[in-house]
Amino acid sequence: MSEISNNDDIRTILLPSAPFGIPEVTANDAEGTWGLRRLGVPHPDVYAMADIVSCTVRELECEGTAGPAVGEARGMELLGEVLKNPGKVARANKYKGGAYCGGVYLEVTLRDPTADKLIIPVWGRELKRGSMAYRQVIESAETVKAAFDEMIEGGSRG
Repeated sequence: MSEISNNDDIRTILLPSAPFGIPEVTANDAEGTWGLRRLGVPHPDVYAMADIVSCTVRELECEGTAGPAVGEARGMELLGEVLKNPGKVARANKYKGGAYCGGVYLEVTLRDPTADKLIIPVWGRELKRGSMAYRQVIESAETVKAAFDEMIEGGSRG
């Protein structure tokens, strides 16, 4: 997903994908900037490459992984939960072992201490850890992270 195209001085680092909620990320080496264009927004937010402090690949935890799983409830309480929402109980049981993640995103930290960390979705759907799809998504996220690392390296020299 990294370095998909190179149009003059603008490189596309991450291709947008509406079905998956993935924004477009570009880099303009000549100007020392990079852009983040979120879905439905015609123009990107533009940032200086020199302002990037870090970029980290993160996984979104699945709903039901925090706290005691619904399936660990006792007796009639469990029966009541199953009858009210069997899908919720099944998801909680499925997620409690940590075999799934709810998606993968990049967390970009900028030098401005008042700025929120930028969240860039790379995959917005459930993935089974260890699966081929999971490995491909993580590999793609690491490739995009490498492009950010290059911007950080270039910014520290400038």
